[in-house]
Amino acid sequence: MKTLTMGIALAVFGAAHASAATGLRAQVTQEDGWVAWQVPMVAGAGAPCCFTWRRGTVADGGCNLDGRDWSFGTGSKHALDDSMLAVYAHVVRGRIDRVRAVAAACPVESKDAIRRIAPVAPAQSVALLSDWLAGSDGKPQDDEPALAALAYHEDASATHALAAQAGPKHDEEARAQALFCLGQTRGVEGADIVEHYATTDADPDLREKAVFALSQSKAGDTYARILSISRSDRTAHVRSQALFWMAQTEDARASADITAALANEASDDVREQAVFALSQLKDGQAEDALIAIVRGNYPRDAKKQALFWLGQSGSPRAIQALDDVLAAGGPAR
Repeated sequence: MKTLTMGIALAVFGAAHASAATGLRAQVTQEDGWVAWQVPMVAGAGAPCCFTWRRGTVADGGCNLDGRDWSFGTGSKHALDDSMLAVYAHVVRGRIDRVRAVAAACPVESKDAIRRIAPVAPAQSVALLSDWLAGSDGKPQDDEPALAALAYHEDASATHALAAQAGPKHDEEARAQALFCLGQTRGVEGADIVEHYATTDADPDLREKAVFALSQSKAGDTYARILSISRSDRTAHVRSQALFWMAQTEDARASADITAALANEASDDVREQAVFALSQLKDGQAEDALIAIVRGNYPRDAKKQALFWLGQSGSPRAIQALDDVLAAGGPAR
């Protein structure tokens, strides 16, 4: 996504959402306590709820709005309906101080009655949450649940709201959280926004976090995007992290591409990370790649690192490879 295009989209979003929030804000803040409303939920994100797990199986689910810890998960191992999202806002003295969101089918409890309002237009819900995150309705105690709430809205305006939160005027932690939400739930458009920051932001720490966010996207060929960053980013640490996340994608191309970095990289640190990334490959690919490095025409340091990670594996093939090296008198130069 070009910077100009993103800037125009965010400007249009900013102008439109302010008026959309006004009516809903009046309904939400007219009484103190918890208030809830429902909107359509983005497809493919699972059904967020608080789950108790026993022996790898969901035992029960349900969230306590008044609990100090707010932790929820999603997945396909439970039968909750994932079509509607329930947004919960807590009001104190006419201002929102907390926001929560889970699947509408997720059981929720509170010590006080929950006031429910309907109908609520999705764009209004997005606008209200955006205003709150911006501090227009009081400073958020914890913005991560509100960012997640935005991410689960089906409405397209949620993508623009998260993009605004990822912008450089926010602190790095908030930007990273917004980018994670964009990568995980907002499809191709979300991945485009994450890639924009992964490739253009001035802060290498933010670019590194954007690469992680990009690895969470299942929209399009995100592997190819990360591969490009591993070859082109101006900071060695960012290139290193890109190699690591390439391995984590479990893409069939990862082994060959990461191995190629050993021959093409000028940075010792990146080459070391490349060997580590190979050690993280699944289904025997790690051993194949590491053994190939030990036996191939690679720098001695890379061979030593490959031997170390083979030793950590402890599999019969890895042990045999170590025995072969020892019998030969050590790794070839």
